[in-house]
Amino acid sequence: MLSRTKQVTPLLMVGLSLMLVMSAVLGLSITAAQETTPPPEPPTATPAPIVVTGTTPSQIFTGQSGILTITGGNFRTTTTVNLIGVGALPATLISGNELRAAIPGNLTAGQYIIQVSDSQGGSNSSFTLTVITPPTAVPPTDPPPIPTAIPQPTEIPGSPALVVRSFTASPSTIRPGDTTTFTLDIVNQGSRVAQSVSVAVNTGGKFIPANGQSAVVLPDLGVNSTYSVRLSVVAASDTPDGPQTVALTLSYRDFSGQSYTSAASLTVNVDAVPQASQVTLARYQFNPSPVIPGEPVTVTVLLTNSGNETASQVLVSVATDGILLAGPQGNSFPVGDIAPGESTSVDMPLIVSNSAKAGPQSQNLTINFLQKGEAQNITASMTINIAKVETPAPVMLIDSFSTGYEFLRPGQEFTLTLNLKNIGTDKAEGLVITFGGVESSGTAPDPTPGSGGSSTTTTPSNTFAPLDSVGTQYIGTIEASDEVITVTQKFIVNGSVDSGLYSLPITLRYQRSDGAAVQDNLRASLPVILPPQLRINETNPLPEQGNMGETYPLSLEIANQGTKPVNFTTAVITAENADILSESELYLGPVRNDDQTTFEAIVMPNAVGKVTVTVTLNYTDALSRPQSIVRTYEMDAQEPPPMPEVVPPIDIGPQPDNSSESISSRDLLGRLLLGLLGLGS
Repeated sequence: MLSRTKQVTPLLMVGLSLMLVMSAVLGLSITAAQETTPPPEPPTATPAPIVVTGTTPSQIFTGQSGILTITGGNFRTTTTVNLIGVGALPATLISGNELRAAIPGNLTAGQYIIQVSDSQGGSNSSFTLTVITPPTAVPPTDPPPIPTAIPQPTEIPGSPALVVRSFTASPSTIRPGDTTTFTLDIVNQGSRVAQSVSVAVNTGGKFIPANGQSAVVLPDLGVNSTYSVRLSVVAASDTPDGPQTVALTLSYRDFSGQSYTSAASLTVNVDAVPQASQVTLARYQFNPSPVIPGEPVTVTVLLTNSGNETASQVLVSVATDGILLAGPQGNSFPVGDIAPGESTSVDMPLIVSNSAKAGPQSQNLTINFLQKGEAQNITASMTINIAKVETPAPVMLIDSFSTGYEFLRPGQEFTLTLNLKNIGTDKAEGLVITFGGVESSGTAPDPTPGSGGSSTTTTPSNTFAPLDSVGTQYIGTIEASDEVITVTQKFIVNGSVDSGLYSLPITLRYQRSDGAAVQDNLRASLPVILPPQLRINETNPLPEQGNMGETYPLSLEIANQGTKPVNFTTAVITAENADILSESELYLGPVRNDDQTTFEAIVMPNAVGKVTVTVTLNYTDALSRPQSIVRTYEMDAQEPPPMPEVVPPIDIGPQPDNSSESISSRDLLGRLLLGLLGLGS
């Protein structure tokens, strides 16, 4: 038995060696054979909770956008990122240990809690993002790239996978209709080279490629290689306000011809403005220029819509009360619709008014249009150069006038002297002057008195009434020359008028050499002042005579007996041959009607002779002009009487002291009684 066993063992060794050789030749192994049998599936494990270990950046400036990188563990495709108070952020899963989220550029200053949540792994709110306002002294740095939602790389091995890692927008804030240029970095995160790469803006959104650039073609991108692309887009005119998304499609293939697409999104802040039309008169010209009164003219205007809304049914109208009159096509001219940023011109044949004055004159236009169905109108102005046409005509004016008084008083009679002159180039025939307003009626006005071609109505002045006549005088013909014609008329001022500046209407009616009637309405301004009604009493008058060197008081009481207050300012006291010992200028102030004021001065004659004291009461009249009332008071100063002579005392030397011998009055009276009775000495 033992020998047989020893023989079997070598045979087994040989057999095993042959089997190993055959396995090497055939590429088989015992282990491979065993792997053909699938192992039993392990039991399903509970997903581990997410872990957040850090966020970058932790602080940004207002108006900036960027990419928020979140590190930790157990991140999945179901993991989301939120800013408390803002909302969900576009997030991309880079790996189980890294998340990236796009930070919008419209965040206001403040601190925001970053909440990372997962429906299977709980949530974490341990980190914050602080948004601060950049200092005013330092200009803000270029905003960080605006993050986008990076599509997940394909899980199929052996294929390219393109994603947008970062981007910037310049400018980062635009208005509807404006253009912004994105600079984006495209990365191949796959395991094969991406060939025939192109980037295109998705259709159907609020953004279209600028300058007809439908797609951008990129070179082949190797594994983990990056390429920077510039792409310009235009925002539609109706793009809403706030952060807006520009959707992109990345198209590419691998070496085998298999085609792939990746979606990406960019963000730009839109500052939407209200849609409105703004039609303006951009330019105008006249043919001929300068224009001639009474002749036709063609006005060409250029209208521009500088708004962002189409102006519909534009109509230009010329004001009927201006220099230009309606021509053969009327005074309103249709223009049609004007789109935003466009201009349209229109020719308007018109006629220049005969009454247009020479030189630059203003003419208004009205521009009417519809904005979103609502009627709008704008008034514009043009300056027209009117040619000077020499037409002979008289020009009558008042060269000067005078009443003989500085100002008039109620109830006062005066004579008005009026100097007339014709400074025109034609004579004034049949001149009639009327002191008052005149209204004429009739088809053939004739200023000559007694003519039956017209009738006139005269309205006299309520302040100045003519005396010794009805206030109308016939002058005759005045040639165009430097000759002055003098006219006089007596008047009386209405006794019930108050102080003021009153106008005297003066009407001149005459005819030109071509027979046309002319009426000139002139006015002469005459001041009327009601003087203050004062009663000035000397409550303590100066004596008729006084002594030099002695003081004398002067007291005045000023009572206002009128119906209007008197605006006194100061009282000034001066004296001749005397000194004023009190204040020489006193402030009085206004004195109402039925009121009074007093003041006192102290006068001392300084020489023998006549003493004159002048009191000047200053006030302002109803026309705010300074006026004064002067009162003088006199006295005779004499030499003072001589002082009584003072006799000096006589020195009689020393006197004896009799104090010891003096007796009291009682003792003296007793001695007298005793002497009378004979009882003592």
